[in-house]
Amino acid sequence: MEFSFDKLADAPVPILFLIVIALAIISAGLVMLFSRWKKPTLLIFNNENGRVEISRLAIQKVVQRTCDRFIEVGRARSYLSQSKGYIHIKVQLMLGVKTRVPDISSHLQKQITRAVRDDLGIKNLADVTVVVEGFMNPVEQEKN
Repeated sequence: MEFSFDKLADAPVPILFLIVIALAIISAGLVMLFSRWKKPTLLIFNNENGRVEISRLAIQKVVQRTCDRFIEVGRARSYLSQSKGYIHIKVQLMLGVKTRVPDISSHLQKQITRAVRDDLGIKNLADVTVVVEGFMNPVEQEKN
């Protein structure tokens, strides 16, 4: 059986409609897949010799080590994005039950900012967003 575009032009409308819908779904899926793909490194700056980039994992490890210093933080995950040349850090936390959110979040934001800017030398850090996902019960807190 041989395929020909001439035969496709003579096909009934419902078959053409289904083919167009299938192609649209495949295209939309590819666009979504590639728009979620993130480059493994972030641009820190350009100099006379070229570009300087740092891996997302390196920054995430620094953020994780900073969060681990706080006994109030049970679990922390960080996500990085870059927009208009600036790096944005989002940290999702599970906190101990009796933790004062305004105090710990402010202190944690300052420490992460200091670690990323001073220790890594990244000057294009825009912000550190803290998202409290929940609170651990005392049994979970003792395990950490």
